[in-house]
Amino acid sequence: MLVECGFAKATTSEGVEYSFTPSLGRIAALGTPQEIVKLYAGLHGPSAAKDAAYVLASLCDQEDPTPLVGWIDQEGTHPGVMPESEQIIIARHLMQHGIAGKAKPSNKGDGKYSDKFEAAEYIAAARVHLGLSSADAEALSMTEFQMMFEMKFPSKADGKRDVPTREEYAASLKAIEGRRNG
Repeated sequence: MLVECGFAKATTSEGVEYSFTPSLGRIAALGTPQEIVKLYAGLHGPSAAKDAAYVLASLCDQEDPTPLVGWIDQEGTHPGVMPESEQIIIARHLMQHGIAGKAKPSNKGDGKYSDKFEAAEYIAAARVHLGLSSADAEALSMTEFQMMFEMKFPSKADGKRDVPTREEYAASLKAIEGRRNG
């Protein structure tokens, strides 16, 4: 389990283990593109505890995470064994890696706010550019996607290209030929 790619695990005092996967496919299942962004923002506001429980329940690999995160029914609120503050921290971690990614925190982006997260676009990009199947692309966290994309299409920090221009290539060939003949 790669925590640095966003995956998380929680173990209760009884030894019951819960794992969480912030894959693009699961993030997409949280709601509409706009609802996903609102949910992420909600983890930093007054509804953080409720939103965190929903995120954890949705991204949990086990069938029934309610003993861990709690539940609400007609009788009221039933807290889980994990404190709300920890649920919020883990939910933020999962959403950060599932939506924004953290592969290159210093990587320059446009920094513009978007009110929606289109997981389908990243899934399609992973399929087309990385050659992944639909299932494999949906299983990626955003951090994994960014890491793989950077490995396949590296960008130079100084803005220079690894591939020479036609003119540079021709000049190199001319220099090599000149050394051979000279």
